[in-house]
Amino acid sequence: MNWDAIGAVGEIVGAVAVLVSLVFVGLQVRQSADQTRKSNVLARADMTERVMRTMGDTVSELARHTELASAFRKVMFESSELTPIEQTTVLTYLNVWLQRHRTAYLSVSDGLIDARVVTDFDNTTKWYLSAKVFADEWGHAQRNGLFTGEFADHVNRELLPDEAKRA
Repeated sequence: MNWDAIGAVGEIVGAVAVLVSLVFVGLQVRQSADQTRKSNVLARADMTERVMRTMGDTVSELARHTELASAFRKVMFESSELTPIEQTTVLTYLNVWLQRHRTAYLSVSDGLIDARVVTDFDNTTKWYLSAKVFADEWGHAQRNGLFTGEFADHVNRELLPDEAKRA
């Protein structure tokens, strides 16, 4: 064999090696992308479960604290006057609820949790805001800058009762 033939064989072997390397790299990239997708699905499921747990933890506060349950009952079912302590207790509960709702809402917007979680938060918040005391507190919190942006727009547009919108 002459040197030209050996060079040609070397070029062919080199080209085949480059093609095999590219195929291998392509398979590695595909496998890595699949692993990343699977990891993201698991992380999203974990984050969704955590947010749902905070929802349950917040609501279960009503069962653990008699004073809160009593004040909540007055607001939602009896329309009774609240003592200053009851008012502070129940409005603090509402604000904690709304903060957690906002976290869930923004997490969905960022693609971090399942959107179905917000439906549960929305339904509960809509029910809470049907009580005048809670609707008034929502307005007060907004005027003080506690709730602004996308979440506030969402609540005002979708969850706030019409009579509270006019107030």
